[in-house]
Amino acid sequence: MRRSLPLILAAVCLSAAFWAGGCKRTDNESVTAFLKQAGPNRPSVFPLAGKVTIDGQPPQFARPLRLVVMLHDPSRPGFGPRHIRQCTDDGEFAFGTYTKQDGVPAGVYIFTFAVLKVTPQGLIGPDQLKNLYNDPDKNAQVLEFKFAQEPPGKTDRVFDLKVADQTPVEAPGPNSVTELRLAGK
Repeated sequence: MRRSLPLILAAVCLSAAFWAGGCKRTDNESVTAFLKQAGPNRPSVFPLAGKVTIDGQPPQFARPLRLVVMLHDPSRPGFGPRHIRQCTDDGEFAFGTYTKQDGVPAGVYIFTFAVLKVTPQGLIGPDQLKNLYNDPDKNAQVLEFKFAQEPPGKTDRVFDLKVADQTPVEAPGPNSVTELRLAGK
């Protein structure tokens, strides 16, 4: 997606800044206070975690390239990913809504994946996965990428993305995530 995603990125940036800042135990008090303020109106969340491999191997991309896993809400097309997580060097990911790994609300989601360069302006392409897995419209047609998140959650999602010997998608679809720029950048 080439347009700015100010609301989504603001939430992602705040979350990233919070967690990158080196959370201390005293920060848990702040999170707990925030969650109490949100009260009973906040949606319940359920764990969502797993692992991504590329051609059967852990992702092997040198920094600043990072494998990013994104969740899209098909009821909100064109709004970009609802949740974004960078994979570890082993390909593991865990989504969080209120805290780092607490999960996501129940609903239908579509997984997308991209390997983008981390910069001060945001996550920038070109996608090192050849634009094969960054289109939520295309991925919605693939059974393993579209799922219903429901209680009790799922922490063993496994994806093996086939990239070697695949023909690159030269013209990504209009909702493909080819970059995620910070608002105003």
